[in-house]
Amino acid sequence: MQVHRQRCQRCHSIELHDLLVRKPGKNQIVLVVCAACRELVARYELSSYYHHGKGIDSWLGSFNPITESAHDLRESFERVRDDAMAELEEAVSILKTEGKAI
Repeated sequence: MQVHRQRCQRCHSIELHDLLVRKPGKNQIVLVVCAACRELVARYELSSYYHHGKGIDSWLGSFNPITESAHDLRESFERVRDDAMAELEEAVSILKTEGKAI
């Protein structure tokens, strides 16, 4: 696993804002904007989006669950939630090992 901290290409700040954009029938996108100078830093297109602490309703808004049962959706959500926490723990550990701030 590689872990990178994003920085603004213009002012090198690590203080960034994520803007989540949802349009019907389209994948969600995340626009990463520098909090210091307002420069666009990055754009990501998402096929799934998990927002820790928001619950299953927020997660369901990230895709069109056409064929899955409610039980399968709940299991998928719980797996995403648990994976996100494990990924965060691993990423923070790598950053600490590399002497990088989080």
